[in-house]
Amino acid sequence: MTLIESLESYYESIDAGDLLRLSTLMTRESYLMSLNSLGFKKAFQDESFRRLLKEMEKDSKALLEVEEILSLELRGESRKYDIETLLYESKGSDRVTLRYSQDENPKKIHFSNQEGVWKIDFKAGRKKDL
Repeated sequence: MTLIESLESYYESIDAGDLLRLSTLMTRESYLMSLNSLGFKKAFQDESFRRLLKEMEKDSKALLEVEEILSLELRGESRKYDIETLLYESKGSDRVTLRYSQDENPKKIHFSNQEGVWKIDFKAGRKKDL
């Protein structure tokens, strides 16, 4: 899968509430960060959901429950994105930043090469420790 296909699949997965597919596109840490972001509003409204978000990193049952709840909510929302790729920035042999526009708003997303597969990695834009 190309980086552009991964980016498109990322947005399609969110739109469809397909968190299983989303998890395959991202590093685990970035996926958990995404779940926290997607569940932010609900966590403010629901104390038990807030607890699940805190527990999901260490508790697979909590993670499954968060995924189930968010998946249903995402499917209920109607989102369509207009994505246009602008530029690739190499950050070495194992990291790339993809600059793009989403609905005419400039964005960037980082990828890292994980065992021969490019995955969305929110931390790949940071400087590496030497």
